[in-house]
Amino acid sequence: MYKIGIVGCGAIGSFISKKVVDGTIKNAKIIAVYDRNLEKSKKLSELTGAKICKSIDELVNEDLDLVVECASVKAVEEVATKSLINNKDVLIMSVGALVDKDLFLKLKKLAKKVCRKIYIPSGAIGGLDAIKSMRLGEIYKVVLKTVKPIKALEDSLKNLNYDIDNIKNPIVVFEGDVFEAIKKFPMNINVSVTLSIVSEYPAKVVIVADPNAKLNRHEILVESSIGKLKVCVENVPFEENPKTSALAAYSAVRLIRDLSESVKIGT
Repeated sequence: MYKIGIVGCGAIGSFISKKVVDGTIKNAKIIAVYDRNLEKSKKLSELTGAKICKSIDELVNEDLDLVVECASVKAVEEVATKSLINNKDVLIMSVGALVDKDLFLKLKKLAKKVCRKIYIPSGAIGGLDAIKSMRLGEIYKVVLKTVKPIKALEDSLKNLNYDIDNIKNPIVVFEGDVFEAIKKFPMNINVSVTLSIVSEYPAKVVIVADPNAKLNRHEILVESSIGKLKVCVENVPFEENPKTSALAAYSAVRLIRDLSESVKIGT
């Protein structure tokens, strides 16, 4: 039985837990949960039968195989560090935190030292297996163009002083590198960080707000000495949180499920 702890009992944490309870994630059990919002912890505990922890420290001291971080970018360093130190593997959903190269290298070094694993789901994009293989050659270019409905980008657009009620046609609201993208759109463009990590090349990011869009669309271009990759993925928004795609949540479920599978396909 694969024993799991959940940090962050919101939409993603609840979704993963439901997939454990209904057997989609086989041979697994949610053992412990933690959220700063106690009501969310209680709700998830009722669903899973898991222990409600009062802190991250309490959770990582439980008998767990994996800690799943579904809290926030700000929580990643504490959750990952404490999980690894306490001999737990960790799955990071708030991958935007790893745009901080120093933090990424720190966690990578710690995981190697304690012989544990850091897992990063593929999220709302595809083609990562091919990009990892292309990385064995020389990568020249990585571009991510993301098109999302206004509603999915609403909070970030308001913070950037866009008059969202007057956006009547598709408009480019950002064009720049991955580092600036995740600062301005922290809830919407985690995939740019995943793409940059897997390619070991800082992605150029273009974000388009489209008032007529119903789906989230990610277009990826990677050019390398091995070949060229073009991928387009159109995703249904995650019902519980339209800022992200349903595929992002399902990719985490698939990753956890694969940990106990006897046959692994792809890199």
